[in-house]
Amino acid sequence: MKNYTLGLLLFLSAFAYSQNKFEKATYTSTTFGQYIKLKLLDNNQYEFVLFYGDYEVKNDTLHFKNNYSSGPDFGVVFSSDANPSSGKIKVNIKGTSVYYSGIYIGTQSGKAEPDYKIVSELIGELKADDEEANFEINKAEYLYLAREDYNGETSLYKYALPRNINEIKIEYTPNYLSKVDLKGYINEKNELIVSENNKNPLTFVKGQKPEVTETKEKPIETINKKNWTFPGKPDIYGYGAVDSTAVATVSNFKLAVQDNLKKALEATKSSPQKFLVVSYDPDNKNAKNFFDVFIQNQEYNIGSYSSYGQVADYDKYNYYLATVKDESWAKKNVMFKSTTLVMDADGNILSQTEGSLPENAGLFDVYYGSIGEKLKYVKAMVDLNKVLDSKKAKDSEIVKKLLPLSDENLYSWSIEPPVKVAVGSEEPPSPVKVDTIEEYPNYENQTAYTKVNFDKKKLLSAWDRIVNSHAKDKTPDMDFVKIALAEVQNRGFYYKIYNEERPFDETNFKAIDYLLKHYDAILEEQKKTSKQGDAADYYADYTPTIETQLPLAISGGISQIGENTDEKYRNRVMDVYKKVIAKKPQDYTTTLGYLRLLQTIAEAQNKENPFVTEYDAFFKEAFKGGKNEIEILDDLYTSSQNKTDYSYSDWTSFKYSFSNASNEAAWFVVKKGKDPESIKKAIQWSESSLRIEKNSPYYLDTLAQLYYKNGEKQKAIRTQELALKFSDIIGEETKAEMEAVLEKMKNGTY
Repeated sequence: MKNYTLGLLLFLSAFAYSQNKFEKATYTSTTFGQYIKLKLLDNNQYEFVLFYGDYEVKNDTLHFKNNYSSGPDFGVVFSSDANPSSGKIKVNIKGTSVYYSGIYIGTQSGKAEPDYKIVSELIGELKADDEEANFEINKAEYLYLAREDYNGETSLYKYALPRNINEIKIEYTPNYLSKVDLKGYINEKNELIVSENNKNPLTFVKGQKPEVTETKEKPIETINKKNWTFPGKPDIYGYGAVDSTAVATVSNFKLAVQDNLKKALEATKSSPQKFLVVSYDPDNKNAKNFFDVFIQNQEYNIGSYSSYGQVADYDKYNYYLATVKDESWAKKNVMFKSTTLVMDADGNILSQTEGSLPENAGLFDVYYGSIGEKLKYVKAMVDLNKVLDSKKAKDSEIVKKLLPLSDENLYSWSIEPPVKVAVGSEEPPSPVKVDTIEEYPNYENQTAYTKVNFDKKKLLSAWDRIVNSHAKDKTPDMDFVKIALAEVQNRGFYYKIYNEERPFDETNFKAIDYLLKHYDAILEEQKKTSKQGDAADYYADYTPTIETQLPLAISGGISQIGENTDEKYRNRVMDVYKKVIAKKPQDYTTTLGYLRLLQTIAEAQNKENPFVTEYDAFFKEAFKGGKNEIEILDDLYTSSQNKTDYSYSDWTSFKYSFSNASNEAAWFVVKKGKDPESIKKAIQWSESSLRIEKNSPYYLDTLAQLYYKNGEKQKAIRTQELALKFSDIIGEETKAEMEAVLEKMKNGTY
């Protein structure tokens, strides 16, 4: 095609200079699929323009980017001006009269495979003179357009569909131009000279501005593929038919739709994991037809997806169309004139969305529906509040309702401000006092989720009672363990209800004591349940255990300690921290965190101990055995105890965490230390840090000042000079401070 295109350019050049009898005018051509305009001007000049493409100016040369062959074969424009059927998008396609047999249209939502159809199947027969066709497709998230040529080469284009569009205009303009490397420059006559490799130059002169054209959509992905196919693809060019068995097996799945609200609730009660979705659209004469179409689509999609897994994974809702006989119930419960309402099996209203069910079909998409996890969250809140309000409920029942709110994967966020809505007492019953709240928009409409008003005193009193009831357990109650671990990490029911963290109270300290008491048994049961060994693959089978959960909880409690924190509370948290460390002595991440906190407290109180004593004990334990520091740290890094510690991205950051800790501890002694024994200990830490990270100017500066404090003045001066020798990596201000220290050492004023 490249030579053919150049031939065209050469022909046009000869045409312009030899056929003066032709009228000077503007000529337009779409022969090759592009919008080409030829202007014949005075003085035998012409302009030859292709109306798409990018260019770039480099020095005095204009470079036309080689985008002709990579440009799409389709001009696509999105519109919201049409009025298609519910749940549909109108499609207008032009340029199909000759080429439609090799064009495919696909739609996709979520992670499902694209659903392709050949255009001829969608539009039926075309007459020879038909230049456009209209049809409808289902609403989706993505549109695919494919062009397959006679050689089995397919160009596939993917477009993201905005949520508010209801019409797609497609112009099929096959791109037959190959890549042409054109360059241009301005000559002395202010003319633009364009050529390829300086051959057959074309001269362009200024003219009128190009006509304003509609902005075309660009595909978000383009694929060129040989022998492209999909399940059930017809054989239009004789490549051999696609085996019909390649089509995913669709079951004869049917949804049980009840004819009254009472039956619909009873059916949902028999499957309590499901929700009941009610469509209320009283003024729409076609509501029943639209509802039936929605049900048919859901049945087809659930049947299709169930071939890849269990039906229960996709069959999450029962559906009911409210009618005139439900008018009394609707007046007391329905928020909007037309609404999609979701209830649990007990008849509690969990959410309402303006618009009928078919209008909100995307919320309940079999694979990609966005509402399911939020409903689980609201349901868990409603259930917990209900059991707390019941005077007959046992603590074991409260524990069961706390469990869902202790699931780390449960969706939760702060939802406000509340907007009042009436809640009826007629069937279906709604025993929970609720407000509804405005939520983020889903598609065109908004969803209001039920917000539950908890009695905080009653909630915390129940939690305290439950914790105390487990004090004498001989073996761990794993349901209680799950709740306790989530709660002390500030990821449990309190956080999910109030969207705020809280310091440890007496109840949570008791819960931590329980977790420490049963630590080994809990860890064994967690690993057994998750089928996780000592060395888990973090990206495959790793599941959090008490080994990581409890240190995180304590770290969270410590992070809330400030200058005004009660000393009794601070000491209690520190005591718990030490107990956690004792359960996993090789977990140096937790230990270093504890020591950093201890150092912060020591600095605030201006006391050397207990920090110096505890850091020295840690140092001697970590680097015992006669090996050098690098060997010891290498063993630690590769040991099974640290394989699931992802605080460090690599070996370098791991070893530097130890050298930095030793330097920071030694620097504390430089600033605060008065005891000669503390200085001697700090010298050992500082020398160790330099064996891990050699010639660090910061570490050398620390060691030099410790030597001076220890009376080794000449050694201190030599070390400080060495620090300045390697100071090219530090800032000028720090370097000046080091120089000042050296000067004081030399003149005896340090």
